Order: sequence, then structure tokens, then C-alpha cells
Amino acid sequence: MAKKSVFFIGIVYLVFLSNALRSQPLQNSLPKELKILFIGNSYTYGNDLPEILAQLMNGKGIKVSYESVTVGGATLEKHWLDGKAKGAIHKQTWDYVVLQEQSTRPFSHREAFFHYAKLFTEEIEAAKAKPLFYMTWAAKANPDEQPKLSEAYRTIAKETGSLVAPVGEAWKQAGLVGIDLFISDGRHPNLFGSYLACCVIYQTLSGKSALELPRQLLKDGQPSAVLSESQAETLQRMADEIMLK
Repeated sequence: MAKKSVFFIGIVYLVFLSNALRSQPLQNSLPKELKILFIGNSYTYGNDLPEILAQLMNGKGIKVSYESVTVGGATLEKHWLDGKAKGAIHKQTWDYVVLQEQSTRPFSHREAFFHYAKLFTEEIEAAKAKPLFYMTWAAKANPDEQPKLSEAYRTIAKETGSLVAPVGEAWKQAGLVGIDLFISDGRHPNLFGSYLACCVIYQTLSGKSALELPRQLLKDGQPSAVLSESQAETLQRMADEIMLK
């Protein structure tokens, strides 16, 4: 009951965004098929985020083919030195390559983050794909770290001419209205968190409102009982709040 009440409050808080977004011009026209490579760690493979994004975009008539190079706790530095991610970039022709750095590393090891992020974006562009940075979130116990994460991701995106999906900023807004997106460790996403992340990534790619997206997810071919349509709508509106900024 408490969780439902929180989502109801979230709807009330965000409902005004619906009309505002309908007046926004559509920015990007996506093709009917997209190939996306994900490079990251458990913040990407948790809840199978790539599959959630594929389901949501399929609901918009866009077929997404994807592959992932993800290792628990991995940094972009580790991925670069391992060589597997670099090989995957050249394995086929991708439309986008999503880069996700390890947790606090964008500000705790800023120089290394920028160095390897730039190596990856150069490699991605050489392969005729577009890099997209997946901005992650501050730990539940340290919400004040989000501005440092946001600044690092936005700066590297600007310096490299890349896209950035401001997922962490949407997470911060969700926390302000009491929506819990974390599992028990206070770091990794629950299904709500991964769904919100995919809404923001969709917006970044398309320039369109997340309210257009499906509000049901499938698990083993059946609708997920974890995420209701009303909860999905609240998260879509939360993502749209970030889009308006």
C-alpha cells in the first residue's frame, strides 16, 4: 500500500508535464531497426536493461538488435585493457555504443575516466557508430554525489561530441518524491530503476516523450507482475521531467 501511495504522489507531482511535452517538437527520427552495443557492468546487465530497452522500442515499431560486453564492477579502463569491448565495437556495424563507467569513478578517478572514455569514443567513431554515455546515479546513502557524476558525464560528452543519457539525474528526482529505485544494497537498480533508465535512454536517442512507450514488460513471454502500468506511467513522467530541463 505504501509503495502504491508513493507512486500516486509521483503522478500528482508530474502530471502537469504531459501537456507541456505534447507541445515539444519531435527532434530525431529513428530508423525502423537499430543495432546497439552496451559496454559496462552490473548497472547495465542488472534486470537485463538492454532487453528492457529493446522491448520498449519494439513497442514503438523499432526493432533493436543488441549485444553486451559487461563484467561486474568493471571500469572503462578494464574493458579497454581486456580488449573484448574493442573487438565487439568492430565485430559488426553498430548504430550506437552505450558506455557506462563504474559507479563513482567519473569523479573519484576523473583523469582515468576521461582518458579511457576518449579512447573508446575515438574507436566507436572510427567504426562509424555513435557513442552514448549512460550517466549513472549516486548511491542511496550519498545522493549529494550526483552533481559530481552529472558534471563529469556531461563534460566528457561535450568534449567528445557524444550523446549523454542523464539517467542519474532522473534517479535523483525520483528520490525527491520518495520513489525507491534501489535493491537492498543501496547501489544497484531494482526493476523500476532499470525501467526509468531505459525511458531516459529512449528520450536521448529519439528526442520524444517517454509517455509514448509501452507500460508493460514481458518476462518469459508473460506480463511482469512487478511493474504495473500506473507505476510505469509515473516513471515515464519522471523521465520526461528531466527531458524538459
